[in-house]
Amino acid sequence: MKTKVILEFSERWLKAAFLEIQGAGRVQIKGLFLEPVDPNAQNFSEALTSVFKQVGKKTGVDVVLVISRNKVTVRKIDLPSRDSSEIEQMLGLHVIRHVPYSKEEIIWGYQNLGFDGISNSHILLAIAHRDVLRSIFNAFVPLNMLPENMLLSSQGIVHYARDLVKDKSLFHQTCLILDVDYNSCDLMLISKQQLNSSVVIAQGAKQLEPEESRVKFLAELKQALLAFRSELSQTKNAVFFLTGAAGAIAGIDKYFEAELNLKVQILESKAISDFKLSSKDVSFSSVIGFGASQKKEDICFTLPEVQIKKEMRRKIKQFLILGICLVYIFIILGLIAFSTVSQRQSYLGKINSAVQRLKSKNEGLVDISHKVNMSRQYMDKKDTALNYLYELNTLCPENVTLTNFNWEKSKGLVIRGYAYQIPDIFSFVNILDKSQLFKGMKTRSTRRRKVKAREVVEFEIGAK
Repeated sequence: MKTKVILEFSERWLKAAFLEIQGAGRVQIKGLFLEPVDPNAQNFSEALTSVFKQVGKKTGVDVVLVISRNKVTVRKIDLPSRDSSEIEQMLGLHVIRHVPYSKEEIIWGYQNLGFDGISNSHILLAIAHRDVLRSIFNAFVPLNMLPENMLLSSQGIVHYARDLVKDKSLFHQTCLILDVDYNSCDLMLISKQQLNSSVVIAQGAKQLEPEESRVKFLAELKQALLAFRSELSQTKNAVFFLTGAAGAIAGIDKYFEAELNLKVQILESKAISDFKLSSKDVSFSSVIGFGASQKKEDICFTLPEVQIKKEMRRKIKQFLILGICLVYIFIILGLIAFSTVSQRQSYLGKINSAVQRLKSKNEGLVDISHKVNMSRQYMDKKDTALNYLYELNTLCPENVTLTNFNWEKSKGLVIRGYAYQIPDIFSFVNILDKSQLFKGMKTRSTRRRKVKAREVVEFEIGAK
């Protein structure tokens, strides 16, 4: 269930409707409020505060603002284009022709009524003074509320009348609506179920109730109808709907029917009579109409500063969403990295535990493995120490004495001994080099010393 508060600021009154919108678009009016305002006041906060006190809450409520037709200039113009962006550019140049204000002092909105099939688009243009809108928007500042835009009351009245009329086919043809308010009336031409044009009559229920003043009102009404004569001339038996305070004026429908020669029908919501209002001469048609239905193409007015705040909120929301997404991504990546590292640490721990278990079960195997590796190099039948000793014994001459023989497969062969003459040593090295087992043997060092009172030359021969 959705709740709405629709507010309309007129010259004398602040009108408010508190609505509950239930399933299938069914609207229930929970309250109608009427607060007096000073037309010369710059702020309407007191009237707003009083309304929201009676509503009982201001959070979770959709607030809709409506501006009275008598505060807006409405014109119907034709522009030679069908492109929406081009139409907006044309209106930016065209709008200052219809009001005696500079472009910086006004705010405008429009509705495209459709293309005529030849060259022009029919545009309903509405222009409001910026100060009028700003005084209304500023009234919401003490309430910490920021309504985004403001709707035109005439279109709310059209929604109200279309919802109340029993024969919906009447809105498929051209018809008229006269909404009677306290001291003004809004005369509207309806074509193809939408507002086609609108004219303000500067007299209202206050002037209609005395019968003697109706003649002047009727003269102004006929003058206003002349603005629609081209559209009405193409329609036979156009229906004239009366809304607002007209239902409280006895016999007004018969009076207009006789004077205007039109079929007149009063449209009045039964829910209005259920509430005790301080004045019966006030129209609630627009506030109830926007509560029942609202279309995207309805004309709305937005202050530039409100639009900027709206864009800033939208950007901040986008940045927040982006930031949350980035934090979420970083958290996911961190969890993935932590999970990967944790799995690797766990796997490494399991491997280390398995290695320790194997070590504890096979402690002696490591020593045996080292001994096997050391002895493996001496196990080759073709390449053993005995083969080297046998070959060395065969090759060693009588004048050379061997004192030491050291052979390791990985480190090489070292032979030590002595001879009486150095040439004997060189001759022995040449003999060894010619052998297949001792090829590459070289003299590493020689040294003279005495053995049994005789001088000998010690040598060291090696190869790798």
